[in-house]
Amino acid sequence: MKVEEAGELELIKKIACKFRRHYPPVILGAGDDDCAVLECKCLTGKCLVMTTDGMRASTHFPKGMTPFQMGWSVVAANLSDVAAMGARPLAFTVAMGIPPDAEVSLVEEIAEGIERCASQFDVFVVGGDVGRSDELTLVGTCVGFVERRKLIKRSGANVGDAVCVTGHLGNAALGLELLRGNVKPRLSRSAEEVAKKALLKPMPRVKEGIALAETGVVTSMMDVSDGLAKSLHELSMSSGVGFEIYPEKIPVPKELRNALGEKALELALYYGGDYELLFTARRDSLDVLKKVEKETGTKISVIGEVKRLDEGIYMKGDKREKIELKGYLHFGATP
Repeated sequence: MKVEEAGELELIKKIACKFRRHYPPVILGAGDDDCAVLECKCLTGKCLVMTTDGMRASTHFPKGMTPFQMGWSVVAANLSDVAAMGARPLAFTVAMGIPPDAEVSLVEEIAEGIERCASQFDVFVVGGDVGRSDELTLVGTCVGFVERRKLIKRSGANVGDAVCVTGHLGNAALGLELLRGNVKPRLSRSAEEVAKKALLKPMPRVKEGIALAETGVVTSMMDVSDGLAKSLHELSMSSGVGFEIYPEKIPVPKELRNALGEKALELALYYGGDYELLFTARRDSLDVLKKVEKETGTKISVIGEVKRLDEGIYMKGDKREKIELKGYLHFGATP
């Protein structure tokens, strides 16, 4: 079987099963969640979380993206995974694959973007590697900590829980459509700036992840940078549940709806690029989420309900519409 035939999720399973994943001090191992989690006996009651995320010029850096934004983005991608565990990031390393004909100034600008994003979230860049590559490639690794009792996994969703998401979905898609010149009529300057920033300089929900973990009512969580639909399927596999999603409650920016019409919801579901958090929470404790909104200044939307696994993953309407397993996939189907 070719890699393209297997698809990304199946490939990850085949790789992860080769590694020891459930031996002390490993709490969550390769392929189990957004981050690996290890028990730290030297830090009583706390766990070490670790994640790695890589980006390549041909697949992650759209035309018009600056080297500064490339550096920023590789940090943001890793911080988003740490945030999804309810953890606090601490240190970051980066390996750079650089074409030999690249200008030194390009590398310096990438490094500046890395440092600016890391410092904004009180994260220290502590090392990495530089090597020759046919294509510009950035691979980051982030380490953080979380109290064991506050650790949020993908596997805790229960039937009846509310399905929630932070922020808005689809801004990154709108940003890409703007860069491609596919948006007419022209948007307001402020709407364009918001959309392009979501795509080119994403803000990981670090403080939101920590605040949600503090509430004690969140039962599962992951980031949605690969798309809402794909994330719902991954939560489903981890928790053994299904989902009923209310399409009218998905927080799609009105600018995206106005610019792209019916295509707006499709992009919000399947495109990805939004560094938001998808999570489930106890239905009887939703008032607590209002406090998180006030504390962080970030909108939280209830977009559905957790169902039994055999009910599947679907949008509620006049008739059930199945939510397909589509999103940003390195191998296999993409929208």
